Amino acid sequence: MKPIPKLEFIEISVIEDHIAVVTLNRPPVNAFTPQMYHEVKAAFEFTDDPENGLRCVILNAKGKMFSAGNDISIFSDDTVYQNPNYSSIVDEAGNAVLFSKLPVVCSVNGACVGTGFCLAAVSDVVIASKKGRFGITELNIGVIGGAPEASYCLPPKVTRYMSLTGNLLSAEEMYRHGMVIKVVEEEQLEEETLAIARDIAKHDPLGLRYARQVILKVYDPVQLGEKVDYSSELNREHKKTEDFKEAGRAFVEKRKPVFHGR
Repeated sequence: MKPIPKLEFIEISVIEDHIAVVTLNRPPVNAFTPQMYHEVKAAFEFTDDPENGLRCVILNAKGKMFSAGNDISIFSDDTVYQNPNYSSIVDEAGNAVLFSKLPVVCSVNGACVGTGFCLAAVSDVVIASKKGRFGITELNIGVIGGAPEASYCLPPKVTRYMSLTGNLLSAEEMYRHGMVIKVVEEEQLEEETLAIARDIAKHDPLGLRYARQVILKVYDPVQLGEKVDYSSELNREHKKTEDFKEAGRAFVEKRKPVFHGR
């Protein structure tokens, strides 16, 4: 096995039965920055490498929540968020999970919103604790996003509701809608996640890689990519507006935004 990369905000470990664990670890809420997006890509490049002999990846997070989405502080930094390549940077993390060579089991505790929700949405299997909460909350801060990934695993009306309201749905609700395969007590989450990963990793490594290719063919990632690109294009237009900046300011200042439609 090759040396495990040492990253700042993403931890990689290899445990029993050829299972890798990729852990989001940027306290306090695992909010994403450009560096963190790059590190998710680097982590999955490691797990994808056949020389490492892996068969399954668990994606989880440390702390009180899976992820709060983007780090809100970047919205005031034009060198970051106004960068025309920013959408490509964000896509790196989502594509790393979506196009993983190995099956991905996503283990969710606490809030899983924004980018966190998108990573869960493109994973193969999602298991959550009863404290799990899922949301497409981007519009709350003026960002257009999350609906394409939600459409990959949720019914249309649920996707519309989540995208247009920004409201969170419980793990139990997401179980009923088919995104979450199992809901367990918080103290059982780690062991139940590992049990699913073991059920996957018991199969032969080449068979798993081929099965993953078939899944990508059945659930066409090209169509998802086109949806994400379209969303990113409109997001770039929206972030030029005064209302976009007002949404970000209001969120940081913890007040109700005042929009003027311009």
